[in-house]
Amino acid sequence: MKGTGTAAFYSASSAENVHSPRLSCAVSVGDKRKRNEDGGSNGDSGGLKFNDFEKLRKEVNFTVGQTWALYDKMDGMPSLYARIRKVSAPSFGLRITHLEPDPDDEREILWLEQDLPISAGQFRLGKNENTGDRSMFSHVVHCKEGSNSGHITVSPRKGETWALFKNWDINWSSEPDSHRKYEYEFVEVLSDYADGTGVSVAFLHKAKGFASVFFRMGTGDSDTFRMPTGDEPDTSQILPQDIYRFSHMIPSFKMTGFEAKGLPKDAYELDPAALPKTIEEKVVPPHLIPRPKPEALCFPSKSKGKVFQTGQFWAFSSHYDYMPRSYCRIQKITVTQAFEQEPEIKMHVCRLKAIPFPAGFIRWVDKSMPVGCGTFSVPKTCSIFTPGSVSHQIFPQPSKDGTECTILPKIGQVWVIYRSWFHDYDVKALEGKYMDYEVVEVLDDGLNYKVLALTPGEFPNEEENRFFRAAKSRPSYRHEVDGTGVIFTIPQSKMIRFSHQVPASRVTKEIDGEMEVLYEVDNSAVPYHCDL
Repeated sequence: MKGTGTAAFYSASSAENVHSPRLSCAVSVGDKRKRNEDGGSNGDSGGLKFNDFEKLRKEVNFTVGQTWALYDKMDGMPSLYARIRKVSAPSFGLRITHLEPDPDDEREILWLEQDLPISAGQFRLGKNENTGDRSMFSHVVHCKEGSNSGHITVSPRKGETWALFKNWDINWSSEPDSHRKYEYEFVEVLSDYADGTGVSVAFLHKAKGFASVFFRMGTGDSDTFRMPTGDEPDTSQILPQDIYRFSHMIPSFKMTGFEAKGLPKDAYELDPAALPKTIEEKVVPPHLIPRPKPEALCFPSKSKGKVFQTGQFWAFSSHYDYMPRSYCRIQKITVTQAFEQEPEIKMHVCRLKAIPFPAGFIRWVDKSMPVGCGTFSVPKTCSIFTPGSVSHQIFPQPSKDGTECTILPKIGQVWVIYRSWFHDYDVKALEGKYMDYEVVEVLDDGLNYKVLALTPGEFPNEEENRFFRAAKSRPSYRHEVDGTGVIFTIPQSKMIRFSHQVPASRVTKEIDGEMEVLYEVDNSAVPYHCDL
């Protein structure tokens, strides 16, 4: 904000408090986070740490329109939510709108009336507040908004890690004061929430010797399922009527098992700030510790920031227009070096082959047209690439047998899409540069894809880098198809409209006295005629 705007921002009363005492954050949350930063973890137990969770909460990560989880003063867990309405600069400040639970089930209403914690289900927008305290905030939350009801829904998503209330019962509301000292179980979410079936979860256990690493007992080598050694089940189905059993989402990073000796395969490092002080630890069984593969060698490249390793997936440029919409998997790396010369790195790669979309999806009539997302087969035949042949590393979802993988647009990624397009376009349109492109940020990757149109931002002192910002409008000839707004939906059936992902990093720059979040992109991955 300009000049005295920041002061004016803070002078606005913060007394627009939400009616529930839960919807305000405790000052002790900052102290808890400080202990974690200084080396203490839950219960001040020692152990190896691998990721810096405070990076998730840097000022640069706050953007208008996001929903964040806030720490609850009752138990210190991130079970409250707020929508970011405004970000002020140069002195950091936020205008937020709290989300209030809005259940319609009778038992859930009784739960709410007793001021018991709610972090999943239906919410509505509540009162506003001004704050400059980042220690209130834990992490960004994915939520869905009802088109007509005005409800905002938060539900566990596949791949997330959550805490469950141990020995939970919806009837706690009859004696709430007897159930306010919460104990937790920790789970990996195995499926997205569905109205009829709820959520499938797998239980996680804290690994002894590590600060906040959690693992499943029911996994092992070669993805072979192993039942846990105890009496407790490895997985569970949380039914829709039991959605209040979820206490809060816990930010986490997926581990490979090769980061340190004794780490279990496919474990998670959980954010200590979202964990209770005392958690039972378990020794990692030997069969869960991965054995290193001799061929998994790493080689640094002269190309900035690139380190190559066998098993990685990379995007490389299509020969039609040199955009990175083709993919490969590194099978083998060889290095040769002549006397007094630089070493020569060669990568033996398998080029991924797109599998035709299922019925109901629009396909290119020209079968030689490249496809940027979908399901791909991983053939065994190899080609030879040099480090300069590839653009950026990608992280597809592989099948259990490793013969296929899925590459889809994900929330927060930047993609190039075809703006004006027809399914009967052929490769000549690519070669002749006749295609009309647009750069977008993916906002939602649920049933369909909600995207935000981006437009180039011009900065006189930036000659090499290219930046994109949220667009203020789109061409009128697209209104009939996509609507009039800069946020629009691409149906899953039209997935071929996504051309390719663009390597991008979020940065902040001052524009007209206000700090604005921009994307700094790899210029080589953006078609030259991508301006709105």
